[in-house]
Amino acid sequence: MPVHRGNLSQVINRAWTRATDIRTEGSEHRVRNQERSRQWVSELAKAFTDEYDMNIHRVFWQGNTANRDQFRINELLFDVVVCSVSSEESLQRRSNRLEFVHQCHWQVESEFNRRDSREIVIDMSKLVIGSAENKLFVAAHRKTKARELLTLCAQIARQCSGNVFFAFVAHPEEWDTNPRAPVLYEWLAGDWEPMKHVTGSGQSD
Repeated sequence: MPVHRGNLSQVINRAWTRATDIRTEGSEHRVRNQERSRQWVSELAKAFTDEYDMNIHRVFWQGNTANRDQFRINELLFDVVVCSVSSEESLQRRSNRLEFVHQCHWQVESEFNRRDSREIVIDMSKLVIGSAENKLFVAAHRKTKARELLTLCAQIARQCSGNVFFAFVAHPEEWDTNPRAPVLYEWLAGDWEPMKHVTGSGQSD
């Protein structure tokens, strides 16, 4: 089943649980946090993959080599891309079907930097460029100024086509100390509206 506003929170929370369950070794904080950031993106991409038919869809992210035969890359412009594909015959003599992106369903960017809002602005601005039906930006929870960050990013969300979502998840350095659960917002009627987490039973938390 494709990912949509009705099950997005479930997909994010499933990826979050998987990512934080992985034990990351190493005492150097910067290296450990970088690895955890990669784990998060990878598990989020895999959670998207679980919802799509890989006969007609492709999911791109840095750690995925499944698309290299056709596209010669792992990552396609964004941290995570979900698209459907079509194919055409190659121009070379040997008959060969070449896949191309038929439609983009999700473009996802994740940036955990909490000290430099420029990094947030740069990465979220990438979503303006894309033509996906849905855009998701992920940032780290803030103890303060979360609303200020949403206000800043509202200026970018206004420029995006498609449906736009914003998620806060715990920074990797907090994963060992009872980290906060993800919080998800949707851009609606010119403002960020909180989305309730829907559990597997269909009940909202």
